[in-house]
Amino acid sequence: MKIRFLVAGLIVGLGSFGGLQATAASTSTVATPYRENQLSGLTNVQQVSSGKTVTLDLVLNTRHSAELTKTAYAVNTAGNRQFKSYLTPKQFRQKFGQSTTTTKRLAKYFKAHKFKVTTFNDGLIMQIKGSASAVDKTFATKLKTARYHGTKIQYSKKTPKLPKKVAQPIKAVVGITNLVKLSSLAQTTSTATDGPTSDGAPQNFLSQYHATNLAQSNAGRGQTIGIISFSKVNKADITHFWSAEGVADSASRISVKSTGGMNVWGNVDPGNAETALDVEQAGALAPKAKIRVYTASLSDVGWLNAFATAFGENKASSLSLSWGLSEGVLQSLNKYHVLTPLYGSIMNTLLAQGAIQGVSTFAASGDTGAYGEELAKNGDVSEGIYANFPANNPWVTATGGTTLPFSGTLANGVTVKIAKERTWGGDALFDAYAQDQAFFEKHSDLMSMLQSGSGGGISTLYATPQYQKGVSGVNTYNARQYLTSDGLPRLDASLITGKASGRNYPDVVANADPLTGYDDYDSRDGWSTVGGTSVVAPQFAAMAAIINSNRSKRMGLWNPQLYALAQTSQSPFTKLDSDTDNGNLFYVGQPGKTYNQAAGLGTVNFDQLAKVFK
Repeated sequence: MKIRFLVAGLIVGLGSFGGLQATAASTSTVATPYRENQLSGLTNVQQVSSGKTVTLDLVLNTRHSAELTKTAYAVNTAGNRQFKSYLTPKQFRQKFGQSTTTTKRLAKYFKAHKFKVTTFNDGLIMQIKGSASAVDKTFATKLKTARYHGTKIQYSKKTPKLPKKVAQPIKAVVGITNLVKLSSLAQTTSTATDGPTSDGAPQNFLSQYHATNLAQSNAGRGQTIGIISFSKVNKADITHFWSAEGVADSASRISVKSTGGMNVWGNVDPGNAETALDVEQAGALAPKAKIRVYTASLSDVGWLNAFATAFGENKASSLSLSWGLSEGVLQSLNKYHVLTPLYGSIMNTLLAQGAIQGVSTFAASGDTGAYGEELAKNGDVSEGIYANFPANNPWVTATGGTTLPFSGTLANGVTVKIAKERTWGGDALFDAYAQDQAFFEKHSDLMSMLQSGSGGGISTLYATPQYQKGVSGVNTYNARQYLTSDGLPRLDASLITGKASGRNYPDVVANADPLTGYDDYDSRDGWSTVGGTSVVAPQFAAMAAIINSNRSKRMGLWNPQLYALAQTSQSPFTKLDSDTDNGNLFYVGQPGKTYNQAAGLGTVNFDQLAKVFK
């Protein structure tokens, strides 16, 4: 999973909605950006060119917000009288979004101020695009750029303001301030191959998790799988992969929707490898399904627009995301006044919209185990035990990773053997490391494998969701500190037990270890065997499409039924609950309990899931 920092463009919280008039009584702050006087060590300070195009999102207040969570649970909880009564985007707007009268009034105002305006049909997000001079004039700002500890930052010298009547329905303005922090939290190790391999065929997922007959019968017919992406789409690479793997290779299955936002100083994925991987896997498992790729710039504006577009179209019955951001980074950006706490609530509303419309959204849990990053004010990065956003969100199904049984020999003659399927974690290689540490230290790929594993943990951003409450193992944990502060293996890690409270993730797991991974192709790197939880998210999105193709109603958000089923004799799960040889570099299993933060509820028997999922 290529988890990258999002460009932490400020999602700016609004204050008490004053106007632009000169009197103090009628003027108030509508945003709190990362202002010049809050920054230290700025160099190369420049005013943003007056003609530079700036793209902002206006996030509007949610109407009847108290009903949002209730509705999302109700339509996805078996036995509730509203079960499966999904809303259309139009119905969602009528209940929760701002009225067309309000958005037309706002559009008229910003068009008069020389902005191009796009209103998303949920009535909650409006994109405005105009020159920097238009932004400065309209919001009473003075946009500037500078180098900040080696990173380019855009900010406003002045605090943005809007007239009271304009500001009143607006919850947040996104994109006035942004801090570019391009870094990958994990680069999944891959092994070059000459072409497709028998061990890496995507169909092996179907046989491993009891889905072959299900897939052959339905194949995703009549469904659309959505892929959220922050990189390019190369249809030729994808169809080449499908053809080589014996899958229908029609490029007409793939459509691309650009969802807006602006690229901030080159903040885009340099290639199309992640998108190719996601589409290849989803399309191979569900060969009759259409694939809709929602591309966006890697920015806060792009992030919001991608989801708003996907849910606004409502074409995709399942949606996959293979990107994310550490909660530690979110906390740091808020602490240093770059990001407000509204970030989590804005995304929560968007993702709840998907659940209310019956979209099954899957998010990869990450490839760095329980670890995430935080930022220091001087620009340094350090690691800690942090959840990954948005896999930590209650309205997505978080997909983690396992390692399949295998036996192999390293170049130094040391044997690596995994006797049974377990949570993916670098500790699986610790015995081999102990036998020849020097060999590992000479090979960066092997050292990277020692520090990789399935994302999982307990969120501090989101509370424990209703469907996890009372489930054994939730909010309690077993752990082993498998890595030292220097990131080296700790070979004698003792068992730690503890309690916490929050959204526990992942929910489900499947094979994600590069050592037991899947075929991948892109024209830049050729054929390889890859792993990472970014493989698993599109695989589950494909399975949702396969099951949906034989139903009159979408599966919707999986989680309420998954956690209920896991506690019954009809459970479709195989638990991975051992507290030894079963870790994600920190969390391990909780023997006898239904849930653990390393492997979630476990692996899925999809034949059984399709039978018992209502």
